[in-house]
Amino acid sequence: MAMDRKEEAPERIRGFVILWLSMFVIAGGLGMVVPILPVFVRDLGASGIWLGLSFSGFAIIQTPLTPIVGRFGDRLGRRKFIIAGLSIYILIGVALSLASTYQMVALLRMAMGLGASFMFPSALATIGILSPKSEEGKYMGLFMVSFTGGFGIGPLIGGVIKDTLGAESAFISMSIAASVALLAYIFLMPKEKAYGADENHDIPSLYEMLSNQTTISLFIFNLSFGIGLGAVMTFIAIFMTDKLMATATTVGLVIGSRPILSSILQPLLGKLADTMPRQRLVFSGGLMLALATSLIPSSDTVIVLLIFFLLLGLGESTALPASLAITTDLGTQYGHGTLMGFANAMLVFGLLVGSVGGSILASITTIEAVFRFTGFVTFAMTIVFLMTWKEPRVQSNVLQESN
Repeated sequence: MAMDRKEEAPERIRGFVILWLSMFVIAGGLGMVVPILPVFVRDLGASGIWLGLSFSGFAIIQTPLTPIVGRFGDRLGRRKFIIAGLSIYILIGVALSLASTYQMVALLRMAMGLGASFMFPSALATIGILSPKSEEGKYMGLFMVSFTGGFGIGPLIGGVIKDTLGAESAFISMSIAASVALLAYIFLMPKEKAYGADENHDIPSLYEMLSNQTTISLFIFNLSFGIGLGAVMTFIAIFMTDKLMATATTVGLVIGSRPILSSILQPLLGKLADTMPRQRLVFSGGLMLALATSLIPSSDTVIVLLIFFLLLGLGESTALPASLAITTDLGTQYGHGTLMGFANAMLVFGLLVGSVGGSILASITTIEAVFRFTGFVTFAMTIVFLMTWKEPRVQSNVLQESN
């Protein structure tokens, strides 16, 4: 017999807090390597597609595995997948510190996709279950602070570590962060049954989910967001190093400004996503992302570039809580892990397209052209999102925990 909602409440709050802290720590560790990897592998001799793979190679593994893990998480529980994912991050950080060729770095980044495919859909699905009905935007906004805040602080810390101790120390720091997150999750996170997450209901077919027009619109936005993020994060460190003569610390500061602002605004805009049409917020955020990305090449100083990155943070914090609230709402019908897995796979596939596609384009034209073209693609796909949107008619919460 399921626990009473009041009895579950303390465990739900505890579960939310522990998962929030774990994600904050792991996001900070991942963020540490962002301002370092592109320049690190370029100095090892990487160019073209290898440059893209050094950043987004994880997507090759994560894209096909994420939906599978999400589906199995709905059936078997998510705790074991989160523990496995964090363990993989620990090993990868150590291995990166020992890497001596750009091919090895690219392969390790691909292996990191295994950890990501275990960790992220499982964590997001768990938060979806912990979120009270009609407050999905608020809770998703609060949770995303853990990722954006950690990812915002991480690049600055990583840049300082690289400038003072070397790139290898930053990679080791990622392993340490993952170790802290793993220990906190193992010893402090409540068991899934304690907060009503033991979903043993029938899960609708994948065909039914993929036939839902709202789901398709959601996937279009996730793909668009991933393309923009992949292109920008692959080339911004090189752009700043070559054009603006920036240090790794400065690169980390600029990169970190986007998620830091996003972490401040997402709780506020997450609440807004519970009171106004969510598709309007996704659309508005997408337009801001497109504009800011296309303006990056016009930056002639770090301050100007910082302003554009703050606009990226505003667009991200406007769109993400609303899109995640839509995902959570639909997850009650199709399975939280299943839908989160597919949504995350689309975002990660977009990262791969933006990073590798941008690398090919940069080898033919210039890095500046990559930013401009990516901004145009983001704008076009945001328009497609709005044109294909259909107001969801979510069925009874067949996968929600019993009251």
